[in-house]
Amino acid sequence: MKPQTIISLIVLTLLIVFLVWRYEIRNTMPSTSPDGCTVCHERDGDPAPSHPVAVFGCTGCHLGNPYAVEKDRAHMGLAKNPGDLRMARFTCGKKGCHPDLVDRVEKSLMATNTGILKVMQTLWPHSSETSVSTVRELMDQPPGQSLALDHFRKMCGGCHLWRPRYPNRGEIGRRGGGCTDCHILELSNPGQQDLSKKIFKHPKLTTRIPNENCLKCHNRSARIGLSYRGHFESEGYGTPYQNGGPNLRQLSGGRFYLELPPDLHHAAGMDCIDCHTEKGVMGDGSVHEHQEEQVDITCRTCHEPAIQSHIPDLDLYRRLIRLNGRQPAFYPDSFLLSPKNSPLYHLRPGPEKKMTLFRKRDGKAIIFKRLETQKIHTPEYHQRLSCQSCHSVWTPQCYGCHETLFLQSEQRGWITGKLSPGRWMEGRSYLRFMRPTLGIWPNGKIGPYAPGCQVFLEIFDENGHYQKERSFRSLVMASFDPHDFKPVYRSFESDLGIQFPLDAFVSAQGVPLQLASRKNGRPFNLLELNRIVQVALCLPCHDQYDDPVYHDYEKSLNAFHAGATPCRQETYW
Repeated sequence: MKPQTIISLIVLTLLIVFLVWRYEIRNTMPSTSPDGCTVCHERDGDPAPSHPVAVFGCTGCHLGNPYAVEKDRAHMGLAKNPGDLRMARFTCGKKGCHPDLVDRVEKSLMATNTGILKVMQTLWPHSSETSVSTVRELMDQPPGQSLALDHFRKMCGGCHLWRPRYPNRGEIGRRGGGCTDCHILELSNPGQQDLSKKIFKHPKLTTRIPNENCLKCHNRSARIGLSYRGHFESEGYGTPYQNGGPNLRQLSGGRFYLELPPDLHHAAGMDCIDCHTEKGVMGDGSVHEHQEEQVDITCRTCHEPAIQSHIPDLDLYRRLIRLNGRQPAFYPDSFLLSPKNSPLYHLRPGPEKKMTLFRKRDGKAIIFKRLETQKIHTPEYHQRLSCQSCHSVWTPQCYGCHETLFLQSEQRGWITGKLSPGRWMEGRSYLRFMRPTLGIWPNGKIGPYAPGCQVFLEIFDENGHYQKERSFRSLVMASFDPHDFKPVYRSFESDLGIQFPLDAFVSAQGVPLQLASRKNGRPFNLLELNRIVQVALCLPCHDQYDDPVYHDYEKSLNAFHAGATPCRQETYW
């Protein structure tokens, strides 16, 4: 027999064996699945209507070998979490799926943490000569570049999208994981994910992201997730006691909270995603340094909307409605867009200058009035005010973050999970809730400020000796989105090395006492302080916004000084 004939017979035999093997596989797996994974892992339902297993199979997302039946061979190249940013370009971001979204997410603040890194390296002394601007860069750098970066690695770096998910570690284990950090509904029973069982429940994918997915990270630092629900993180004593022990109002990490008035939107039943758009969360394709640059909504977006008769991407508008699955019928004659042109498909104009928001969670209608129906917002003297400066009832304020660094010990970092010299300890004190201090935001508007990074750092060397020359303090106020002149803490009596209260942003003489965390942000100057005090004198009697006194305040003030008003000047001066 000729060699060519022998080779042909061998090839034909192998082909027959392969076809028989494929036939057997097809007979032992659901007929709708395009790969062999369900021979061992028979799933209970699809991850989402938009990701049916009958179309994508399992390897379409999880990779691996779709033709192997042996575990080791089948799992070669397996991606247990396809959303992990370390491999998302080959799974979620591959051609035909979501390549543009993965690119945007990698540049988003939730992945880069650029703002935190830049502020800490700018305001903390002893920073490294080589600036690190993203978490991804930090992952490739050895530890020990600077105090700021070491602190970020070990204390701040646990809530970014590059962080892998760790199983069975409570709230900490649910943080990170790239795309799945937001888009996977957490299973209440971990046993449902036991892949050793024949039938298991695949975690569900969703665009109707619940508040719980946001709050697992957004309950520290600015604590915006807690404030939204009316929870104020207290100093951690668990009082008043209940049944002989700490009260039941507990957060992760052994923290406790008080119940205060929630945000108006929360009281109306709205979720985080009812305001925050996908561009505001996942990024818009540009690298931003600060949160206000990436956020895609303002108060005016909904309360003073620009109604459109044309939308640039009608297909996207309709696709988002279809993916949500809870929205009412589509109205083609009116559209609303965010400042970054995100389709606000759940927001519709109504009669009598009203708006209707259909909650993304379930489509429930929430009706509210538009801004122009309320005269209180129209006076010229209000145009410099941000909405938050008047509408913030309270804000959490953590004064004086007391940090201690012990160089004789080691601590594991969030970025690589490895031990390195230096253990940080954070002291919890001076937590207060009150009306926030007002100042000038970087955009020139008047808005709230709260402690941004008021650090008092004490360093102990490798022998346990206090290093006074390396220890420092850094006092910063940050512009805040959630006012009084009474000090919350007598810092000059507590050996903190400063002669002003920790909540004082500016002296009565207009001298700045603390830095602002943003360029062009500042406290009020002396002229602005004098104007505030002057108006305050009139408020006991003229306490209505539409009082004629305020129509031309300069004229009213001149008449007051000239004695040409009914006011008794000696009473107030």
